[in-house]
Amino acid sequence: MEWNTSIWVRFMPMCRVHDFQPSDVLNPKGKRTLQLLSGIVNFFHFRDTRKEVYNEYCLSYKSALENKHQLQKAIQEAETKVEKLMTVPPEQQAEFKALSADIHDLQQILSQEYRAKDIAFQEKISQQKADFTEKNKKLNQHKLAIATMKEEQERMKSQIVESPEQRKSKTERMKETVHKLKQSRQETGEKCDYYREKLSLASQWQVAMQGYIKKLQNIDANLEMCRKIREETRQMEEQVVNVNLELKSFSNEDAQLKRTLLLKKEKLAKLDIKNKKKQEDFNQQKQEILEVCSHIQEKRQAVHGRVAQVLQEIQQKSSKKEELLEMADEEKKKYQEVIKDFRAALEKYHDSLEKAFDRSAERKREKIAELNRRLSRR
Repeated sequence: MEWNTSIWVRFMPMCRVHDFQPSDVLNPKGKRTLQLLSGIVNFFHFRDTRKEVYNEYCLSYKSALENKHQLQKAIQEAETKVEKLMTVPPEQQAEFKALSADIHDLQQILSQEYRAKDIAFQEKISQQKADFTEKNKKLNQHKLAIATMKEEQERMKSQIVESPEQRKSKTERMKETVHKLKQSRQETGEKCDYYREKLSLASQWQVAMQGYIKKLQNIDANLEMCRKIREETRQMEEQVVNVNLELKSFSNEDAQLKRTLLLKKEKLAKLDIKNKKKQEDFNQQKQEILEVCSHIQEKRQAVHGRVAQVLQEIQQKSSKKEELLEMADEEKKKYQEVIKDFRAALEKYHDSLEKAFDRSAERKREKIAELNRRLSRR
């Protein structure tokens, strides 16, 4: 019984009941047992919640480690992809450099030639168009002059009677003017043919220029592909930076979880110290029992007349001692089970106390009513 009370004395401060007395169990009272039960129940609830929190911390720590490993793998894969995209194989480096230099030179040369030839060709076309318009204007003017001269000739024929010499001279002059007009017309036709040839050459030049423009467009498409590849590499670098930031946050969470684990370990160390202290108390009690047994053995040796009885008592005491040791070991092993059973018993006891309290209150009310009836009769 003393051993059980010592267990209670050590257990109740863990339940935040610091004023526990053995009389609270030996001579229980209603309010006091309610206080003890509430402390024990609160202790069990607190222990269960702390276990759940500790398990959650362990699970979150494991998940954080798994996420960290996955992110590290993703970063390594992204870095390898970026390196593959950015680096040119050693077999193709010389070819790549030569092609890039040739493309750059061709771009500059083609752009310069295209601009110079385009400017010169546009100037020639504009000049030839201006000459062609001027020649057309002159031809139209000559046609108008011939038409007016014919009209004037017809009008003069009707008005003036000319001499044959004057008519011959006029006809000769008219023939000369007609010959000149024919020559000018022939020259304008030749020039028109020349300009037509120039226009056909210009169309051929336009076709060649369109071919050069297509080549330039292909070069621009290749440059656009290079630009897209650079943009993809830049995006991959940004993703790597974001993943590094996430890794830093996970490392911070990891450090925080490690700190919480250290705190939990410190608490567990404190609990181990308390358990060791309990074990020392148990060993001390065991030593006291052994001392009592040795004292009894000395008394047995002092008594010579009652050797047989003393031997029998020694056997009984040794058997009792072994039973006590076995009981102590069993009670130590079944400590948690006893607490659970005691909790259930205390709950039942609490229910019986409540029922008893209700019955006593009902009896008090009945007695008061009976007293009131007697007083009213008097």
